[in-house]
Amino acid sequence: MKTRRVTYRIYPNKAQCDQLHWARKMHCELYNAAIANRRTQYKRFGHSVNYLEQQNCLPEFKKVWIEYAELGSHTLQATLKR
Repeated sequence: MKTRRVTYRIYPNKAQCDQLHWARKMHCELYNAAIANRRTQYKRFGHSVNYLEQQNCLPEFKKVWIEYAELGSHTLQATLKR
């Protein structure tokens, strides 16, 4: 069975464009924080952090950093998986 890919072009208005830019910035910050966390844990404690450990910390992370509560959990998990 072949997998098909469909690409849609979106034309967001100004408010939607700002929201998309904000979400992209938040995912970028999460990605960089996850990498920094993995490096710090390994350098200081010799413990390598994997995806599942970071994924399991997401609910507590979203409680502390309330601006991430607006973003969906699936998208945050996909960012961590990268």
